[in-house]
Amino acid sequence: MSIEEYQKDLEVAMIRASVVKEEEVKMFRFFRGLNREITNMVELQPYMNLDELAHLAIKVDKQIKRKSSARPNGFVGSSSSWKSNYRR
Repeated sequence: MSIEEYQKDLEVAMIRASVVKEEEVKMFRFFRGLNREITNMVELQPYMNLDELAHLAIKVDKQIKRKSSARPNGFVGSSSSWKSNYRR
Protein backbone atom coordinates (compact mmCIF):
# COMPACT_ATOMS: atom_id res chain seq x y z
CA MET A 1 0.00 0.00 0.00
CA SER A 2 1.36 3.42 -0.89
CA ILE A 3 1.70 6.16 1.70
CA GLU A 4 -0.98 8.18 -0.07
CA GLU A 5 -3.38 5.22 0.15
CA TYR A 6 -2.46 4.65 3.79
CA GLN A 7 -3.14 8.31 4.63
CA LYS A 8 -6.53 8.24 2.90
CA ASP A 9 -7.50 4.93 4.55
CA LEU A 10 -6.59 6.32 7.97
CA GLU A 11 -8.66 9.46 7.39
CA VAL A 12 -11.65 7.44 6.12
CA ALA A 13 -11.45 5.06 9.08
CA MET A 14 -11.39 7.98 11.52
CA ILE A 15 -14.40 9.59 9.81
CA ARG A 16 -16.36 6.31 9.82
CA ALA A 17 -15.62 5.83 13.50
CA SER A 18 -16.68 9.42 14.15
CA VAL A 19 -13.29 10.06 15.64
CA VAL A 20 -12.45 13.71 15.93
CA LYS A 21 -8.86 13.97 17.00
CA GLU A 22 -6.41 16.76 17.41
CA GLU A 23 -3.72 17.11 14.77
CA GLU A 24 -1.04 15.70 17.09
CA VAL A 25 -3.02 12.50 17.65
CA LYS A 26 -3.58 12.09 13.91
CA MET A 27 0.14 12.60 13.24
CA PHE A 28 1.04 10.10 15.94
CA ARG A 29 -1.26 7.43 14.51
CA PHE A 30 -0.03 8.06 10.98
CA PHE A 31 3.61 7.98 12.11
CA ARG A 32 3.11 4.70 14.02
CA GLY A 33 1.67 3.04 10.92
CA LEU A 34 4.65 3.82 8.69
CA ASN A 35 7.32 1.35 7.67
CA ARG A 36 10.17 1.33 10.23
CA GLU A 37 12.75 2.46 7.67
CA ILE A 38 10.59 5.41 6.68
CA THR A 39 9.85 6.25 10.32
CA ASN A 40 13.55 6.30 11.19
CA MET A 41 14.26 8.86 8.48
CA VAL A 42 11.11 10.97 8.87
CA GLU A 43 11.52 11.42 12.62
CA LEU A 44 14.75 13.33 11.98
CA GLN A 45 12.96 15.99 9.92
CA PRO A 46 10.78 18.86 11.14
CA TYR A 47 7.05 18.84 10.35
CA MET A 48 4.17 20.85 11.74
CA ASN A 49 1.06 19.01 10.58
CA LEU A 50 -0.21 15.77 9.04
CA ASP A 51 0.14 17.03 5.48
CA GLU A 52 3.82 17.88 6.02
CA LEU A 53 4.40 14.53 7.70
CA ALA A 54 2.77 12.67 4.82
CA HIS A 55 4.77 14.70 2.28
CA LEU A 56 8.02 13.85 4.08
CA ALA A 57 7.08 10.17 4.26
CA ILE A 58 6.35 10.13 0.52
CA LYS A 59 9.71 11.76 -0.27
CA VAL A 60 11.57 9.29 1.95
CA ASP A 61 9.70 6.35 0.43
CA LYS A 62 10.63 7.47 -3.09
CA GLN A 63 14.24 7.94 -2.02
CA ILE A 64 14.39 4.43 -0.51
CA LYS A 65 12.85 2.91 -3.64
CA ARG A 66 15.26 4.84 -5.86
CA LYS A 67 18.28 3.67 -3.84
CA SER A 68 17.11 0.05 -3.73
CA SER A 69 16.48 -0.04 -7.47
CA ALA A 70 19.98 1.32 -8.11
CA ARG A 71 21.54 -1.66 -6.32
CA PRO A 72 21.55 -4.87 -8.36
CA ASN A 73 20.35 -7.93 -6.43
CA GLY A 74 20.06 -5.92 -3.21
CA PHE A 75 23.82 -5.49 -3.03
CA VAL A 76 24.59 -3.18 -0.13
CA GLY A 77 28.29 -3.52 0.59
CA SER A 78 31.34 -2.72 -1.42
CA SER A 79 34.57 -4.46 -2.18
CA SER A 80 37.02 -4.57 0.69
CA SER A 81 40.00 -4.23 -1.66
CA TRP A 82 40.69 -0.75 -0.33
CA LYS A 83 41.87 -2.32 2.93
CA SER A 84 44.58 -4.28 1.18
CA ASN A 85 46.18 -1.04 -0.01
CA TYR A 86 46.52 0.30 3.50
CA ARG A 87 49.99 -0.04 5.03
CA ARG A 88 50.97 0.66 8.60
